Amino acid sequence: MDRKQETTAVKRAIIQAGFENNNVRVTHGKGTAWGWLHIHADIHRTPSCSCGAPDEYGRRKTCEECKKFSRECYNRIEQVAIQASERSAYAAEQMGVDLGFFEN
Repeated sequence: MDRKQETTAVKRAIIQAGFENNNVRVTHGKGTAWGWLHIHADIHRTPSCSCGAPDEYGRRKTCEECKKFSRECYNRIEQVAIQASERSAYAAEQMGVDLGFFEN
């Protein structure tokens, strides 16, 4: 599978896994990171937690509910991407998943 096919397959699999309403971007690295697969997903959700207001740098102290939700999304996206890309266990380590959470 070449890079373009891998990118398309991973993005399609993530969307089919239930992230269709979210903004999902899948790219490959350039230069020395040529073999890396980068996945970015913006998760839009209604705030129903006790997270604090963002600090001056835009960071927010997250509650346990949001941490758990973030871990579940990350693990699910990573699992789907590994299966769709057909990478070996070693090459699957060269995959970066970045999640952005936004309130509706």
